Amino acid sequence: MPDLDATTTLDRLADHGSYFTVGTGPVPDGTWQPTATLRDPAVRDDLVASTAERMGVTETRVAASTVFFGYAARLWSVAVGSVVVAGRCVSLGDQELLWCNESGSIRLHIRQPRFGGPAELEVLDGQLVPLIDAWCDIVAPGLLWGNVASALRGAGDVLGPDAHAVVDALRRDARLSAALDPETGRRRSCCLFYRTPSGGVCGDCPFPTAPLVEQDT
Repeated sequence: MPDLDATTTLDRLADHGSYFTVGTGPVPDGTWQPTATLRDPAVRDDLVASTAERMGVTETRVAASTVFFGYAARLWSVAVGSVVVAGRCVSLGDQELLWCNESGSIRLHIRQPRFGGPAELEVLDGQLVPLIDAWCDIVAPGLLWGNVASALRGAGDVLGPDAHAVVDALRRDARLSAALDPETGRRRSCCLFYRTPSGGVCGDCPFPTAPLVEQDT
C-alpha cells in the first residue's frame, strides 16, 4: 500500500463520486460551518425544513431521515475509502470537518487534512452517536441506526471487493449489528423512503413492498 498523505488520499477518493468528495485547502465561497453545528436544533430544523420543501414532503421525520442518511453515507464513504486507499482513516473531527448546504446537497471540506483514529471512532463515536442523540426527538433512534448500517454497506458496495474486509469488521460493532437482521441482512427499521412522492422500498428494507400511505383529505 503506498504511503500517501491525507490530502492525496482524499483527492484519489473523489474519483468515486460526490459522496467520496471532500474539498481541501482554503475554504471556498459559501456558508461553511463545523459539522458539530448539525447538532444545534435551529441549524438542524432549518436544514430539515429546506429538505422537506425540496422533496415535497410534509413529515419532518421523512426529511430528517433523508438528510441523516446522506450525511452518514458521506462519512462512511470517506472513512472506509481512506482506509482502503491509504490504510488509515482521515480525521473527521466535528470542528475540522466543515459542511455547507448547496442546492439541497451537503458538501464537506477540510482545510488541512490529516489522519485520525480508527474509522469506528471517527464516524460512530465522533460524529454519528452525538448526532443521533441530538436528532432523536424528531426521528426514532432505531431508524437512524438503520440508516448508519445501511449507509456503511452502500459505501462498501461502491468501493468494491477491496472494502469488504473493512466493512465486515465495522459491521461487527454491536450498535450496527443490532440494526440488521442477522439472517437476511435487511434493516430492522425502514428509512421511510416509501413515504416520499417517488415512493418504493430500498433493497435492504424490512418491507417486501411499500406500505400504503394514507393521503390527506
